[in-house]
Amino acid sequence: MFYRLDGRSPRARGSRCLFRATFMLFLTLSVLILAAASDAMGQAKKELPDPYDIAGNELLTPDGVALRATFFPSAKGKNAVPVILLHSWKGSRKEFATLASTLWQAGHAVLVPDLRGHGQSTSQGGRELSASRIGAADIALMVQNDMETLKNFLVRKNNAEELNIEKLCLVGAEMGATVAANWTVLDWSWPQYPGVKQGQHVKALVLLSPERNFRGVGMEEFLKNRLLNQFVSVYILFGNADPKVASRTELIYSTLAKLHPEPPEGQAEQDKTLFFKGLDTKFQGSKLLGQRGLNVEQRIEKFIELRLVNKDYPWREVGKKSSAAK
Repeated sequence: MFYRLDGRSPRARGSRCLFRATFMLFLTLSVLILAAASDAMGQAKKELPDPYDIAGNELLTPDGVALRATFFPSAKGKNAVPVILLHSWKGSRKEFATLASTLWQAGHAVLVPDLRGHGQSTSQGGRELSASRIGAADIALMVQNDMETLKNFLVRKNNAEELNIEKLCLVGAEMGATVAANWTVLDWSWPQYPGVKQGQHVKALVLLSPERNFRGVGMEEFLKNRLLNQFVSVYILFGNADPKVASRTELIYSTLAKLHPEPPEGQAEQDKTLFFKGLDTKFQGSKLLGQRGLNVEQRIEKFIELRLVNKDYPWREVGKKSSAAK
């Protein structure tokens, strides 16, 4: 066989050329794929609507409290899951900066309010409201007036085909968990008439360090209501480094577990309706968010995907009679 002075045969030289050509083709294709992916990501980011603050009379409660909120719109239209984030006592919507951003980037429509007496929601017809003076009667008004006002905002977005309110999720931290649980009871207590659906929009709840009784307002009706616990999925998260918090939270879970039976053995996780997670930390409520290693934002996002995104809750216009009733 003929060999070149450098010791390589023509066959070896040809193999080397073929390798170089193949490598260059692979490199070119990789660059093109990365460029296309980058363009797609940039386009998706460009198409994601910007968050905006809501003020003025757009969120005016029936008793005259001007609520302030931030809304993170979705680009998914009628497929968007709406989520309301409810802060803790003496807190504000700023508590949810990381969670709101995570859920928004996942494609959800996120409404983050300041409840009455908190944050920027402190004006009631010239009267100043203070979180330090919040009592049982004020929390009841959060449930009856603040939440209904927030829901009506989302109903308008639903009827504009910007989200699907049939997949409504509430996330509440401590006081916010109490408000979320009690409003879920109210949402599921509306009378139903032929062809007209009222309420029953809440399908999932995330409770961060809930309390069975917060400043005189309990959640017993929520814990023991068979109807809503048949249809509403619940996820409880808390820091278990505090034995007192762990004990009270486990009692809440054990009460709910009676109405949320475990799926049969071998059945998929997506049929599970009650989730419970104690995290190795002393932090509670919204302070669980943004903590390295806890991944609470990602846990909540996964729960919403499992129980709402992957479930079939058809969009419908709220307030419009179904064709069957006409």
